[in-house]
Amino acid sequence: MAPSFFAVVMYVIGAVSGFVAVAAAALTSHGLQGLAPTGEQAVEWFKIATNFQLTHALALILVTALAERFGESRAQVVTRLAAILLAAGGILFPTALYSLSFNGPAFWAPFGGTAAMGGWAVFAVGAVMAGRKKK
Repeated sequence: MAPSFFAVVMYVIGAVSGFVAVAAAALTSHGLQGLAPTGEQAVEWFKIATNFQLTHALALILVTALAERFGESRAQVVTRLAAILLAAGGILFPTALYSLSFNGPAFWAPFGGTAAMGGWAVFAVGAVMAGRKKK
């Protein structure tokens, strides 16, 4: 069965996000401290950001794959919402830390963190919904 358009978009977002996280981790290991005006603090922020981004990229791919397995149901709708929130969180929070490293703005960090937490909570609801037996 071919993946839905939604799944393809989420898989691409997850893959690109994973790529960016690995590239940022490589930058962290190869001279970020001398490049970023915040020096050693940038290294710490990048480590947090790349870890967060990579784990949420993988979570996005997994949650999307599970949503595809739920078929057309309320559980699928809820789980797709979880994927959207995880994608938003996995992009917004790390990019705020990357921006801070170069003395840029980071006002969207709380939105990213809240979206990520919401994504995990909504995923739990979707999983419970999918696990209920239909009557």
